[in-house]
Amino acid sequence: MNSKVICWQDFDFTTFGIAKNLQEKHNCDLFGIFDFPDRPTKFFQEQSLVKYDKKWFYHNHISPNKKPDLEYLKNIEKKYKIDIWKIAYNDRIFFKYNDFYKFTPDEILSIIEQGCRLFEKVLDDVNPDFVLMPISNSGRMHIFYEMCKSKDIKVLMLVPTRFGHRTMISEETDFVDYPEEAPSRNTRTLEELQNYLKGHDTFKETSQYSEEFHKSKVQFFKAAIDFFLFSKNTNLKTHYTYFGRTKLRVFFNYIGAIIKKNYRVNFINKNLSRKIDDEHFIFFPMITEPERGLLIASPFHTNQFELLVHVVKSLPIGYKLYVKDNPQMSTRDWRSVSFYKQIMELPNVKLLHPSISPYDILKKCSLVITAGGTTGLEAAFYEKPTITFVDTLYSTLKSVYLLKNIQDLPSVIRSQLTKKIDLDDLNSFVNLIDKNSFEFSYGDLDIDFHHTFFYGGFLSDVEIEIPVMDAFLQKHQSEFDQLGLEYAKKIKQHQEYLSKN
Repeated sequence: MNSKVICWQDFDFTTFGIAKNLQEKHNCDLFGIFDFPDRPTKFFQEQSLVKYDKKWFYHNHISPNKKPDLEYLKNIEKKYKIDIWKIAYNDRIFFKYNDFYKFTPDEILSIIEQGCRLFEKVLDDVNPDFVLMPISNSGRMHIFYEMCKSKDIKVLMLVPTRFGHRTMISEETDFVDYPEEAPSRNTRTLEELQNYLKGHDTFKETSQYSEEFHKSKVQFFKAAIDFFLFSKNTNLKTHYTYFGRTKLRVFFNYIGAIIKKNYRVNFINKNLSRKIDDEHFIFFPMITEPERGLLIASPFHTNQFELLVHVVKSLPIGYKLYVKDNPQMSTRDWRSVSFYKQIMELPNVKLLHPSISPYDILKKCSLVITAGGTTGLEAAFYEKPTITFVDTLYSTLKSVYLLKNIQDLPSVIRSQLTKKIDLDDLNSFVNLIDKNSFEFSYGDLDIDFHHTFFYGGFLSDVEIEIPVMDAFLQKHQSEFDQLGLEYAKKIKQHQEYLSKN
C-alpha cells in the first residue's frame, strides 16, 4: 500500500516540490492542509501539478468571533499534552509583534479551538502514516505538529543542522531521529575541524540571505503597484492573520519602518564597536527576533535583555561581556535604538557591530552564553565551552552546559571557564551530523522562490500562475529529485524502525 502523507503547505514552496516528487516517483498518496491568504489560495484550488486526495483550506474553518469552548480546549491540553497559552503567547500574530491588530483572549482561544477541531477531523479522516511540513514557525502549525507527535504520526521536516548548506530530515528541529545508530569513525584534527566549519559557514550563509531578501527596488515598486492598485485586500475579513491591515495602515507602517531602519543603521554604524580588545571576555550572540528559534524553541527565554542582565550579574571579576546582534536582524529592520542603548549602559558590557564575524570573536573569547544560537556549537571548534539556556542539537557535547536554573549561572560560568574541549567528542558529533544529513542549499532555493513569486519578499498575497510554477519546478528539478530521494530514504528508515519495535 502507498504511504498516506498529509502535507502542510504554506509559503515555503519547497514542500510543494517535495510533494510532487514523492507522488510521481515514490508512490505516496497525498492530502493537503493549505495556509494562505486569498490570492495564492486560488492556485491550490485549481492546479493539477500535484494531485491531493483531499484538501482543507485552513482559514475557511476559522471564525474568531465565536465564543471559545474552554472545556474542549482543556481536553486538548490533556489529550495531546499541549500548553496552549505557552504556544499562543509566542505566536508573532497574537501579541507584541503585530502592529495592526490587538486580539482579545477570547478571540485567540476561539481561533485555536477551531484550528484544533479542524486538525482532529483531518487526522481522523486520513489516519496518515506521515506528515510533510516545514519547520513549525507559527502557533497553529506548532499545535498541529504537537498533535501529530502525540498520536505517534511521523513528522517529516527539512531542518538545518547548524552547519551551513547542510540539511537533514527530522521529526524535531534540533535533534537527530535515531542517534543511537553509531556513525562511521572519522577523526579530524582541530585544524581539520575548523576547516570543516569554515566550509559550512552559517554566518556567511545568513548574511548572504539577508542581503538578497528585500533587495530590489524594482521588485518593491512592482509589489506596491500590485498591492495598492490590483489587490482587493479581502483578507481583512477572512484571515485573522491580516486583521487591521488596511492599505492605508500598511502604507504608513512601511514608511515608518523605512525611517526607523535608516535611523537604526546610522546609530549602529556610528556607535557599535568593530574592535575586539585584548582582554578576558564572555560572548553573548543575540538571536534574530521575531524568529522561531527564540519564540517556539525557547518560549521562556524570549527577553534577551533580561538574559543579558542575568549574565552581567554573574560575571566573574576580571571578565567583560561582549554582545553582538545577528546580521539577519536587517530583515526585521533591526532593534530599536533604545534597546541598543540599554545594552551599552550595562556595566562591563561591550556591544559589537553585527558585521563582525563570530569566528573572529570565538578566537579570543573565553566562553559563549546563548539562548540556543548556532554560535554555541561553533565555539567548540575554537576550543571554547558554552552555556545554553535551551536544549539544542549540540547540547550533548561535553563542553556544553544546559542551564536549567538561572540561580546557578554564576557558579556554572566559573565551572565552564575551566572546561576543556574533547576532540573525540566533537568528532563524534560531526560524524553523527554527517551521517544523518546531506549537502543542500535551502537558502538559495528560498530566495529564488521569493524573487519568482513574491516580488523579492515584499508581497506574499499574490496571484500564482500555474505555468510559472511548473517552469519553476522544472528549473529546480535536480534539487527536488535530491529532496524526494532523501525523503523516501527517511520514510523507509521510519518504516524499518517501526517494524523492529
